[in-house]
Amino acid sequence: MEEMKQLNKKTEVQKPTDLNYRIGLDIGIASVGWAVLENNTNDEPFRIIDLGVRIFDTAEQPKTGASLALPRREARSARRRLRRRRDRIERIKKLFQSEGLIDIEEFEARYKKAGLPDVYKLRYEGLDRVLTDDELAQVLLHIAKHRGFKSTSKAADGADSEAGEVKKSISANKALMQEKGYRTVGEMIYLDENFRTDCPWNEDGYILTPRNKAGDYKHTVLRDMLADEVREIFNFQRELGNNRASEKLEKAYLDIMLSQRSFDMGPSAPSPYSMDGFEDRVGLCTFEGKNGEKRAAKAAYTSELFVALEKINHTKIVGDDGITRFLTPDERNIIISLMHKQQTVKYTAVRKAIGLSEDESFYNLNYSTKKAENKKDVDNKKSTENTDFVKLENYHKIRKALNDDVVSEHLQPDKIKLYDSIATILTLYKNDDSRVKRFIELGIDNDCFDELLSLSPSKFHNLSLKAMAKIIPFLLEGNTYDKACELAGYDFRANDKGEKSLLLKGKNITDIVNDITNPVVRRSVSQTIKVINAIILEYGSPQAVNIELAREMSKNFDERRKLKYDMDSREKENDRFLKRVREYKQNPTGQDIVKFRLWEEQGGRCLYSGEMIDINDLFSNGGGYDVDHILPYSITFDDTYRNKVLVKASENRQKGNRTPYEYFMAEKGENAWNKYEILVRDTAKDYKKQLKLLKKHITEDEKSQFKERNITDTKYITRIIYNMIRQNLVLKPYLNLERERKKQVVAVNGSITHYLSKRWGLESKDRRTDTHHAQDAVVIACTTDGMINKISRYSKGRELLYSRGFQFVDEETGEILNRDNFFREEWDERYGVRVPMPWEHFRDELDIRMSRYNEAGDNQMAGTSPRDFILSHRDVFNWLDYPEWMLVKGRPGRRGVLDGIFVSRMPNHKVSGQAHEETVRSAKYYCDGGSIFETGGYVVTKKPIQDIKLKDGEIKEFFNPDSDRLLYNALVERLNKFENDPQKAFAEPFYKPKADGTPGPIVKKIKVFEKQTSGVIVRDGNGIAANGAMVRIDVFCEEDKGKKKYYFVPIYTADVVKKKLPNKAATANKMLSEWREMKEENFIFSLYSRDLIYIESDKGIQIKNIDDITSKEEKIYAYYTGADTATASIAGKLQDSSAVFRSIGIQGLRKFEKCQVDVLGNITFVKKEKRMTFN
Repeated sequence: MEEMKQLNKKTEVQKPTDLNYRIGLDIGIASVGWAVLENNTNDEPFRIIDLGVRIFDTAEQPKTGASLALPRREARSARRRLRRRRDRIERIKKLFQSEGLIDIEEFEARYKKAGLPDVYKLRYEGLDRVLTDDELAQVLLHIAKHRGFKSTSKAADGADSEAGEVKKSISANKALMQEKGYRTVGEMIYLDENFRTDCPWNEDGYILTPRNKAGDYKHTVLRDMLADEVREIFNFQRELGNNRASEKLEKAYLDIMLSQRSFDMGPSAPSPYSMDGFEDRVGLCTFEGKNGEKRAAKAAYTSELFVALEKINHTKIVGDDGITRFLTPDERNIIISLMHKQQTVKYTAVRKAIGLSEDESFYNLNYSTKKAENKKDVDNKKSTENTDFVKLENYHKIRKALNDDVVSEHLQPDKIKLYDSIATILTLYKNDDSRVKRFIELGIDNDCFDELLSLSPSKFHNLSLKAMAKIIPFLLEGNTYDKACELAGYDFRANDKGEKSLLLKGKNITDIVNDITNPVVRRSVSQTIKVINAIILEYGSPQAVNIELAREMSKNFDERRKLKYDMDSREKENDRFLKRVREYKQNPTGQDIVKFRLWEEQGGRCLYSGEMIDINDLFSNGGGYDVDHILPYSITFDDTYRNKVLVKASENRQKGNRTPYEYFMAEKGENAWNKYEILVRDTAKDYKKQLKLLKKHITEDEKSQFKERNITDTKYITRIIYNMIRQNLVLKPYLNLERERKKQVVAVNGSITHYLSKRWGLESKDRRTDTHHAQDAVVIACTTDGMINKISRYSKGRELLYSRGFQFVDEETGEILNRDNFFREEWDERYGVRVPMPWEHFRDELDIRMSRYNEAGDNQMAGTSPRDFILSHRDVFNWLDYPEWMLVKGRPGRRGVLDGIFVSRMPNHKVSGQAHEETVRSAKYYCDGGSIFETGGYVVTKKPIQDIKLKDGEIKEFFNPDSDRLLYNALVERLNKFENDPQKAFAEPFYKPKADGTPGPIVKKIKVFEKQTSGVIVRDGNGIAANGAMVRIDVFCEEDKGKKKYYFVPIYTADVVKKKLPNKAATANKMLSEWREMKEENFIFSLYSRDLIYIESDKGIQIKNIDDITSKEEKIYAYYTGADTATASIAGKLQDSSAVFRSIGIQGLRKFEKCQVDVLGNITFVKKEKRMTFN
């Protein structure tokens, strides 16, 4: 005990520099769980050294999956478009002045005044009378501002539904002009009733409405049509004797009006976005990148052939007996010929072409075995096979555009080069002009241009044309991808013998990360690198690194959304099953739910015996029913639902470590197998499950394939991380020389870690908090080759031992028992082979390190650190036997490994975003209230009448009712008539009443006022918009009678733009002008979103946990999440997301400090900062 007391006082003991350890990494799209496990002399883990979690935002828009850069890109494009439009108009004005048409200053003064002539009338009259200089300038300037639609890409027109609507409207307007003989667009707009809207209060009874509304493109015309109008106006003006309408002015004007920068060129230099196509954005080839070879366009013939051959060579045919085979050379050649003849080759076409029998199927398809309920139902096998197998889609599209003949074999070299070049051009360039220029260089006939321009392929392969050209000959021989790469001289596993470093850094790592095109994955990989490097800096080089990637890492936004939907659906389905199982068993387990699902799926029948299973016996101890792995787990490592079946315990015992076929043929005979086969085909609705049930033998090749598939993760993105670590990171050698050839970097499949977690009895995840990622990382680190072998031996022993029917004596009762007295679960619980743990006390140690003390036998120490728990329990202290350095208490900047998990979050210090919201309100009453309001702080805006309601019989928000009492009273009357339901009240058009009782114009919106504490003044002081994003808050501290008071000044994006820092601190329920002015010398620090803070309060800090239970804490560490200027308060969440707090006023805090937390969760307190400006 004295030793434990002494350890409790120590704060510094040197960490070992020669630690032999392995890293476990659980990598997701928004998190990296990590664990450091010490290895023993056999290079197997035997204790947890450290563990933690790094959290970061997913690099995409949460609701849509769009790029985070999309709003900035759109805003940048809008700014460029407006700037170019403004510059174009200015150039035209200067042209007019140089030609003596106008004086710019005088013209501007007149142009901005009310009462200008109707420009559409002038455009019409300009065809029949001489226009004055000002009138001609007004007409031409108007056309230049609204210069019509011009498509730069035929492909974009065909792919975009919005563009399709635009094209329809353009065609309709062209037809209208021809039908009615209008000379110009301007004449059509002025005269045709399609461009008029009834307006009772207008003296003409209508108003011209030539502009399009959102989502409505019916008034769209081509730019060429407007250019024709300009030419007509100039021609008529010259014929009428207008000397100003010279051919020189016409040409110069049209040059400016029609000018447009090519999309493929981007902005002009020196902009960093200046380019010529997208070639410089294409990554390097995996194999030939060192020679400067770029990745090939996916639409290239070489790429499409490469992908198709890969698919063909990996395709297997399976017979009814479960035996699989690859396609024969003749079958492959038939398919290759077929895909050169037709754009898409379906499985049905392949079946017919290669002559598959009815007993044969495609192994990679999941056939439905559901019986047709009526004659109209299509054959299920044909329905399943009516899907794409291989296709040379873009090759056939380009071939048709070039009018080339159909061939029956792969192309000759000169044709391959041409098709690859065309596909590359179509992928790299999206502007028609850029494409045509390069088509001409290739010598392509002009007649082919239109059809080629309608194509718009995208994306690139991982390999270059050069690399694929080397590999394809070996693929044509039938080799799988890995073998073909080796034969071509490439290392498929990318076992680069180049120079490695102690940390993952340098140009090579930067290039690997930058080559990842998916921003979500790129951020995740970047954060993983940070975690690995931080661990190595802390503990030295590891002996091994085990990684597991979440399933969503390889999926796009829509696929992840579907995955979540499927998971939620399964969870709801399990809840339904749980309710049903509770009718028969009070406290059902997860295994009970599986039993019930299988019982229902199998029609209440044991598949091995064919006997019916009474539901009342299913969950009783004497019932004797097991869930069996159809193909033994010890061989396949397949613990999926698809590999499970509900059978009698006695049948399971007899089957043992065999396939159903081997069991039946050895124990029951062929007749029994035939009956079983009929039962399976009638019962098993899942085709893949049916194959497992009917599989006869497992070959040695299949055994290795099963192990590879179910233990190792082979996803593309996993291979990138796996190879990055293996090729670039120095790893400490294993101690055991026998393990010299053992893998030091392992990509673990999630199914094996799920199986181990379940078998080890680990607490199920609570996904509402973040610490569970650390537990997953521990399991991943434990998934070594040694553990896999142990699990294999355990599974085999369990299967064999359970199947042996010998008698034995119960040590407790002395009773002679037989194995047949027990069903599987009961036998495993009392007498069976035990699941091998990574080490003794593994589960208890993990619970303690996860701060789950109730699991470790003590629920009185919630909130204490693992270190305090260990030092207060001698038995735990003894069996853990941690070295002295691990028991040292942490200090600022150096977290003790037993202080508990502290979740590290990536801070957000970006200052980009909108300077203000898009809606601009009148600022007339914001400063002083004017003659309407007693004080300032009010803004006026418009609101749809369908959104207004009465309160105490009044429309409280109506701005200045005295300005229009007739309208106000009419609105109140209508709302009262419909019981204050605005949707019903204004479902029909509402007309503004006139003094004489007649209806005026339709009222759609009314002016309303609202309180606004702060905002951004725009439009020369006439408008105010709500602030954009709050970039940060600047915290100040003032002394008041010896007591500290804290204040914060909100800093918005608008302040960044203005490059001037405000000094007014948010004050609850006060407008900006009344806020307290801060002194620079009292500034202490700035807080950005997800900065770590430490706060103490005498009154207590109210937090709400994930179960909606509120409590008060005297002091907490938390991540700052935002501030509310209306209440002058801040909000945050605890480091593990287990609780949140909102509306904490900071003035009365006893202590308010900013902290920095590194990748591993080490905390340091920030001293007084220098206030950062935005120069």
